[in-house]
Amino acid sequence: MKHIRYYLLLLLSILAFSSCKKDKGFEHDASSPIVIDKFTPATGGAGTEVLIYGSNFSPDTSRISVTVNGVKAYVEGVVEDRILIVVPRKAGSGKIAVTINGQAAASKEDFNYQTSYAVSTLAGNGSAGYADGKGLAAAFNFGNRCGLDIDADGNLYVAEAENRRIRKVAPDGTVTTLAGSGKNEYAEGKGTAASFFLPMDVVVDKDGNIFTSDPSAWTIRKITPDGTTSLVGWFEAWGIGIDKRDGTLYYTDARGNGSVYKVKPDGSADQIITGLSYPSDVAVDSKGNLFVVVNGNSVIQEYKYGTWEKGVTIGQAGATGLVNGAPNDAKFEYPWMIATDAKDNLYVAGNGTWDGSSVNTNQCIRFIAAGTWQVSTYTGGSTAGFADGTGAAALFNAPTGVTVGKDGTVYVVDRKNNRIRKVIAE
Repeated sequence: MKHIRYYLLLLLSILAFSSCKKDKGFEHDASSPIVIDKFTPATGGAGTEVLIYGSNFSPDTSRISVTVNGVKAYVEGVVEDRILIVVPRKAGSGKIAVTINGQAAASKEDFNYQTSYAVSTLAGNGSAGYADGKGLAAAFNFGNRCGLDIDADGNLYVAEAENRRIRKVAPDGTVTTLAGSGKNEYAEGKGTAASFFLPMDVVVDKDGNIFTSDPSAWTIRKITPDGTTSLVGWFEAWGIGIDKRDGTLYYTDARGNGSVYKVKPDGSADQIITGLSYPSDVAVDSKGNLFVVVNGNSVIQEYKYGTWEKGVTIGQAGATGLVNGAPNDAKFEYPWMIATDAKDNLYVAGNGTWDGSSVNTNQCIRFIAAGTWQVSTYTGGSTAGFADGTGAAALFNAPTGVTVGKDGTVYVVDRKNNRIRKVIAE
């Protein structure tokens, strides 16, 4: 957009020279409407410079307010029939509106906002090991298909199978051990006095309590914010989900017929769904509907709250690949874990092969839009590797766990890179 800025600055220079010579300028006429004729470019992301063409503008930029889809933009400059703005972050697609002293006008056409997805490493140096610390000073050893969740303050809780611990990751990337001695045994206690066999998934309730599945110990455990563990019940739970409305837990059991269970307050559980091919995880939306990752069939299956009748099926049962589109056209390749955001959109961690195979085509996070159930690739692609970057330039190696913060930031367990990755949409 340098040519737009150059053009505007040239016009401003000519106008300034003309004003000095002839003592002429332009003013906004409050008795006449503001007119927006067009703008260019019509498409762009945050930081894009857009030139708005029209009439009855003001020479005083302090009197001009411009929004893109209702989000305030920065006004760089103005001449008589042109305003130059900078598109704000997270604007979204929508009308461009100009307001001068309370008088407003909106464009006829929408500006098409292009969201970018910037991936960075929040914590982990990439080497398999165990170390608390900040950012790259920390070390993880996932060794299995592990999950994570986030609390209201933005702290992450990560199940770390190979190190047999539950790790806490603060928003600044500082990693500490919340619970677990690292010993391959079952023990309740506080902090490192507790022990796990194979912690696989975690969820957090609205009070900040953490629940983790340990299928090798046949348990779901509760961990209070201070790291004190206790037994919820004896279950062979793999993935777990929580209804944030009332704290009800659900879990998947991948053995045999493949089932989903609802945990009762007395520590027992009711089987509510069965006959699934290796269900690996379950997420709960704001209405209590369940979305189950059926790893063996490479689909995401909805079940309606209460009746547990089937809803939408996303993906093609038995067909694998990286194909985006409508629910019945999309393809996954042995997906593993799933998360929801505040708008009930779904995020799927793509590579759930037992060994984190590098030939799995889903080295990425997939996005499923609530309501339409359209599938797209959120970040990453089909190539296994490690690279921070934007969109498809970012590389993952067996992403297995995913969660979403209240601000929309996405966090990923990057299994074979032994890192926690952070994805910011803007």
